[in-house]
Amino acid sequence: MCTRPARPSIALFGGLGTIVILASCSGDAPTGAHEDLVSVGRVSEAGVSVCDRSRSAGVIIDVARPDLAAHQSRGDYVTSLVVTQKADQPDDGVHFRRIGDALAVARAGRLARGELQSAACRITITIGPGVIPGTATDRIDRGLEHFPIVVDVPDITLRGALVMQLDADGRATGAGVSPLATTLSPVEPLAIVDGSSTPLIIANAHPGGSAGNGLNVEGFVLQSGQRVGTGVGGQGVFGMRVSGLSIRGNKFEAGFTEAIDLRATSAVVEQNHLGGSAGTCDICLAGPGVYHVTANRLLAGGIPGILTVPVVSLPVPSAVEPFDLPDASEVSAAVENNEVRDHLRVPVGVGVRVGAVGLGAPNVHGSAHVTIRDNLLVNNNFALIIEAAFPVLGTDRKGDIDVTLGDNVMQQSCQTNLLVSLSRHTTGLGLTAFPYLLNSTYTLALGGNIRWEDAWFSHPGGFGNTLVVDGQPIANGTRVFYDPSTCPGAVTS
Repeated sequence: MCTRPARPSIALFGGLGTIVILASCSGDAPTGAHEDLVSVGRVSEAGVSVCDRSRSAGVIIDVARPDLAAHQSRGDYVTSLVVTQKADQPDDGVHFRRIGDALAVARAGRLARGELQSAACRITITIGPGVIPGTATDRIDRGLEHFPIVVDVPDITLRGALVMQLDADGRATGAGVSPLATTLSPVEPLAIVDGSSTPLIIANAHPGGSAGNGLNVEGFVLQSGQRVGTGVGGQGVFGMRVSGLSIRGNKFEAGFTEAIDLRATSAVVEQNHLGGSAGTCDICLAGPGVYHVTANRLLAGGIPGILTVPVVSLPVPSAVEPFDLPDASEVSAAVENNEVRDHLRVPVGVGVRVGAVGLGAPNVHGSAHVTIRDNLLVNNNFALIIEAAFPVLGTDRKGDIDVTLGDNVMQQSCQTNLLVSLSRHTTGLGLTAFPYLLNSTYTLALGGNIRWEDAWFSHPGGFGNTLVVDGQPIANGTRVFYDPSTCPGAVTS
């Protein structure tokens, strides 16, 4: 009898609840990232799923089609919408040819009922298999989706046909359990507009208005439209100010500037496959927020595979309002059971990177709390970097970090497994002259993953900073042996 390897559960605050990682094991049938996939024909075969609002809490029930009008007259609403390209599908308010059309119906109903932050029932939009072409230009063509697909109302599921096959450790393989997949494919390469990369999907919360809280994005192949070797552009999923976001069981192909870019959000990112060739980070996580990143496989992507910082202030897509920076910002992340390999950009290609000060937000006092466990970090310049990130002269330069490691496997790091810098990583390596943090504290628990004697660090005196490793204060000093010739196969940033 096959025993499944245990995976940790983690209770996340910020409304995410308890997330349990499921793993398959050798000899079992492949496990999918969403095994409860609703067939595209279910709506027609089993009647219509509606939200019965006659009770104190909404309940999803199936009703016969002749009874639908009566339910709608008393405020019940359809919860299962279907998008396909079938020529014979009915025009009945349940079946649609474009994701945007189905989403517009769901959105209008949410706003009319005042379901702005949460909803009585989840609405699932199931998209049939095949290539879904789209454009982010002003081109008018009813045969094309319009990107980005913006979700700014709560409790929506966008479900494609890909069921991600998992390996024995429960990580995404990039292959489907079956040949079926739903591919979002721009007909022109996704562009960078006014400093912001165009996403395929946006989860947005309007300040003081409706919010795409609880959005589930699962079962898609996402393409940037970029040809390999010609550049990068676009994002797979962008999130701003939302809670309860889930990005699960998707395949992100090469060419995005960032496959996943989440800011001021709380989210679970699990069992996704990221195929590499990204511009900056593969998975970019900025606070304030709480994140759980688990069972993903990231191959040869951006400079860091997974980046966590307390906050950022960067251009946003036109559909999204800018984020107002707070005086202080906190981010918490659990990075568990991921495989990150081949991040070899010179000089600081890295598997997992944790920063104290966010880009464009040097006056925000940052705090990062990150647990990094059970990951496989292979053939990166650095397995882990813990650093100040983006400090700027003339600001408070205040940022605190605590990081806990456990049971990670770090192999073939071209430079070293762990770099700790109280300034920017390149300054710690002696390559640049960014300022050091002031009166800040790093607290590291290495968990037996690495001996502190083998780590590189830059912690000079005179700045009032504190570095504590495994409960012991570290004296001021620097230990770095950077050699650019160590990684001859690396790619220059």
